[in-house]
Parts: sequence; structure tokens; C-alpha cells
Amino acid sequence: MTYPLDNALIIRAKSGFTADGLQNNPKYDLCKRNASEFGAVSRVCKLIRMRLHEVLPKQNMLDMVNAFTKKMHSLLVNDKLHEKGKRTVATALATKEGKKALLGYDFNPDSSFTFNYAIDEEQLIVQVKKTTACNLQWIGLRMLVLDINLDTGAGDLHTNDWNFEKHNTLALCYDIPEVKETTGTLFYLLEVQAFTLEEASYVPAKDSKGLLLFDIVAA
Repeated sequence: MTYPLDNALIIRAKSGFTADGLQNNPKYDLCKRNASEFGAVSRVCKLIRMRLHEVLPKQNMLDMVNAFTKKMHSLLVNDKLHEKGKRTVATALATKEGKKALLGYDFNPDSSFTFNYAIDEEQLIVQVKKTTACNLQWIGLRMLVLDINLDTGAGDLHTNDWNFEKHNTLALCYDIPEVKETTGTLFYLLEVQAFTLEEASYVPAKDSKGLLLFDIVAA
């Protein structure tokens, strides 16, 4: 097998990799199991993104998708119930270790914010810090609860009203929304957006958002 590269002719032996071999040769079993799990994780990530599409950061979408898929795939090590190739995100998140590994995740890889937070008596206590790249006057914060069945994608996104705070606020405390009836796993999120105040109206600053996952209640 030959092909040109930089004005040179490269010769390679045929790999012998065929579709039939992939399906039937035992040496490709690990490859098939990895591919099966990755496909399942990607599907779950897509279901979550579709439910969150209104609040996800719009810039650098490919980076956001890749980072989230990589993070979710890393959770599978916490699924001890299934053999490799059949592990699931839902099972991983039902474990203490899987949940802990995802808490504190920011859906925006290029977020202008960092977070310190704690949960105390059904309240979120949070300190939001801006990065040097974020020049803002105000920050808007609101609670979100994504209720989603990780198998079917069915569910709802519950959204609270915005709270506006001066950017130099040290610690903030908010009641965590209660969802009494659920179709699946609950993801509790804090959306943070930079704003400017223009003629008595809060105007979102461009490309300045964070979306923090701060709690999970597994189905």
C-alpha cells in the first residue's frame, strides 16, 4: 500500500483490519467494548445537552461538547455492577464516588468564573470569583434543576428567576429548589452570567458565563 506525503512515496503494509474481522476476531473484543461504551456515553451527553440547550454557553461549542463527553466517560470506572463494555453513566452516578467526581463541573471550558461552594440545610452557599479576562459590573445568578431520564431523555428543566449582585460580593446564599416529582436523575445547577446596567436594564455581557453543577440526586 503506497501513498504520497510531502513529495515522498510512503509504503505501508496492509493492516488486515476489516469490518468482518472487527465483528468476529476476538482480538478486537476490547476495541468493540470501548466503542460501545463511548457511544452510549455520547448519547447520554447529547440527551443532557438537548435539555440544557437554552442555558449552555454558545461560544466554543465543540470544546464544550468534547470536554463534557470526556468527563462523563471518565465516570464509568465507578460502575462496578457491569462488565466493561456494558457500564453506564446512570449506574456510575448512583455511586458516591461517581457523584463526587462530577460535582463542581462547569459546562463552560472557557468560563470567566471560578466557584467555591457548599450545601448547608437546603441552601447553596457560593462565592463567585471572576477571572482577569472578565470585566464586569454585575453578576446574575439563577438556580436550575434538570430532571432527566438518562435512558430516554424525557424530563424538564426547572428555572428560577435571576438574582443580580455586585461583582465584589463575597458570599451568597440561596435556597435550593425542591422538585417533588421526578422522572429521573436531578442535576442541580447554578447559572452565572456577567451583566452591565444600561438605562435601568441588565444587559448580558458577551461570552461571559459559567454553569456550575453543584448537586446530583440519582434516580
